[in-house]
Formats: sequence, C-alpha cells, structure tokens
Amino acid sequence: MYVIINMILSFQKVFKQLLIVVFTIMSNHIHEIIACREASQADKTIKLFKKMLSLYLKKKYGLTKPLHRTNDCISLIDTVRYMKNCIAYILRNAVCARICVKPEEYRWTSYACYFSCCRNNNATSVASLTFSQKRKMLKTGLDLNRCPLQISEDGLITLDSFVRYDIVERAYRHSGKSFLYYLGCCNDAKMEYELTCQPLMRINDNDMQETVTKYVAHRFRDKSISELTSAEKCTILKPLFFNNKTSIPQLSRILGMPRELIRRILST
Repeated sequence: MYVIINMILSFQKVFKQLLIVVFTIMSNHIHEIIACREASQADKTIKLFKKMLSLYLKKKYGLTKPLHRTNDCISLIDTVRYMKNCIAYILRNAVCARICVKPEEYRWTSYACYFSCCRNNNATSVASLTFSQKRKMLKTGLDLNRCPLQISEDGLITLDSFVRYDIVERAYRHSGKSFLYYLGCCNDAKMEYELTCQPLMRINDNDMQETVTKYVAHRFRDKSISELTSAEKCTILKPLFFNNKTSIPQLSRILGMPRELIRRILST
C-alpha cells in the first residue's frame, strides 16, 4: 500500500492538475484513464510510475531493470462515447482475462467507487495519523499533514479519496443503468486493438499529409489543402479520421482547424 501512496503523492506533487479517473491493475500490466492538461503530462506520468515501480521491485526482489523492455501506449480520449467505451473496457479487463466472472469481483480496480452509496464509511484520514503511525503503516518520510487520502478498516487506501469518480458518473449522465449497459455491451476485442495495437501503428505527419493531399485532390478536382473552405474541410473530417490511423491533433495540424471543432464534428 505504501508504494501506491508514494506514487499518488508524487504524481500530485509533480502534476497539480493530474486526475486519476479509472484504473485496473493486472499481474503484468496496468490500464488507467487520467485527466491532464497536455499529452506530455501523460507521458511523464508513465515514466515516473515506471521509475518508482522499478525502484520498489529492485529494493524488494533485487531485480535489475525489471521494466526495461515494457511497452506503454497513450491514446487520446476525444469524445464522450469513446470515453464510455474505454471505461467499460478497462473495468472489464479482469473478466476478459477470465480471472473473474463480474467486474465487481476483481479487487484491484476502481470499479467499486462508481455509483456507490457507501463511500468513506469508517475510513481514517492519513493526515490525522500520528507521526509514528504514518511511519509504521505507510513506510514513508513524506509530509502527509495535508494528504487527502483515507485508509479503510482493512488497511487499504479508499478509492474515492484519490479516484475522480464524479468524472465517470458525469460521463454516464449520473445513470447507473447506462454505466452497466456499456459494461455489458463493450466490444473487448475492438477496444483492445484500438488502445494497445493501433497507437503503435499510427501514421506519421508526413505520410498523413500526403494521404490528405491525394484525398483532397481527388474529391475536390485538384484543389490543395490550403484552398479548401472551412465547410469543405468539415466534410472530409470523418472519412479521414475513421479510415486512417490518425488522431485529432494530427488532423488539426494538417488541416489548420481547431481541435475542439474537430472533436465536435467527429462526435456527431
């Protein structure tokens, strides 16, 4: 537990605006959704997580560079619908691995804190512990006087003291039925491909620029990208996005369109 506390506090210390939304910890990998201002923060978060976990594994088990060859994938969640599917996929990961039958049966996930009526029952604030209790229980020398985390009766960090469950509940419009619906109809194979395989095969800017140029010339009678009107750019967004391994930031750079406008068009 003290490893997790150290990681959470370090993340919050380095990235003030970073929020943990969803997570599932498996035996050989982890899935999580985090909210941050820039994509670079997500990359730095993963590097920091791997560094701290490596130090722990080295100290406890004597392993040398235990995460040296591990891969990490970052995907931008740019629509509410995609977010709902990502949440469902992550919370169902243990079910897909046949570890359990239902998502709620797996302990190492944030599932239990969503749409729950029993948050923080009999929990103890970390900040209220004495210095000796903190040292004994958490094995850390960090200043925890303002720590927002709470510990349950069985000695675990309560999920709702560090997971932003409100973001998930807003995504499903505060409907537990909608939450369960997406969990039940999630296409796990499709989501696994999109989240783990596709990011590794994403097309680079030069190749995508060439693809867009050819598409525009074919569709608009030899027009160039710079000659397109705003309305014409809007009409080609969906075929470009869904038929190529591209992203909203990449299309924004190539077409010269605001990201928010692209998100709105793709979500309709």
